Amino acid sequence: MFSQRVARIAKILIVLIACVVAISVAAFRVSAPVLCTYITTSRGILSTAAIDNVPNTSGNIDGTGCDIGDYVDMNLAISGFVVHDANRYGIFVDSELGSITVSITNTVVHDIGAHSGTVFNPNGVQTGIGIIYDGGASGQVARGSITSSTVYAYQKGGIVINHNSNVTTTDNTVTGLGPVPFIAQNGIEYARDAVGIIRGNVVSNNFYTGKTGVLADGSPCGGMFPACPPGRQYVSTGILLVLIDPNNIQRGQNDVSQGNQHNYAVITDSPTD
Repeated sequence: MFSQRVARIAKILIVLIACVVAISVAAFRVSAPVLCTYITTSRGILSTAAIDNVPNTSGNIDGTGCDIGDYVDMNLAISGFVVHDANRYGIFVDSELGSITVSITNTVVHDIGAHSGTVFNPNGVQTGIGIIYDGGASGQVARGSITSSTVYAYQKGGIVINHNSNVTTTDNTVTGLGPVPFIAQNGIEYARDAVGIIRGNVVSNNFYTGKTGVLADGSPCGGMFPACPPGRQYVSTGILLVLIDPNNIQRGQNDVSQGNQHNYAVITDSPTD
């Protein structure tokens, strides 16, 4: 506990120093608002509009110009918030410093991904995730729940539960961009030994019309590369389970029938797959 507190204080000091630097160079950083705060995360140094819900105005967190809308690294309940227009992550629950439990209820997350100024302009970069729980490969467990929330207009993924996180995802509405040629979206993804429950969600409109992919040896195919054989193209999926034991995921009563290229996909780390 003491070491976690020391680490958290160190993080705050880094943030304060970064704020001074950001203000001092504001005249040269036209695209980044002064309100973005730089912080060390399990995914490197990123900027965020809020830390653990602070600051916010009546539950509204505007992430315009920042990598993250709301960065969460402590036990917290988030309810009734609207988080929008961050460039990489809407809500990033990060257990890098220690195991945490975070509940997200009745919250709306939208327009997460690349922007042209203040306008959401998604592209093929593999970021732009509405809600993510993660702590990195060496981090502690991020636990919690995402309930009765709405995620839409995301670039890559609606909800991602990653790296040993244990999260219940129930009764949410997750809506992709519909048919797009520039990125393969996924609605709800559990990855890298994550566990939990996926139940009662409505996931729709994740559909990739492009033709690029990866061959068995890892080399690219499609587009300017050799044509992809059947099954090697990238595809979008309503619910994706990747590099996990699917037996550790309780899944049922999800509606993935509307507009998804694939309803479900399971990719394990078994050499026989």
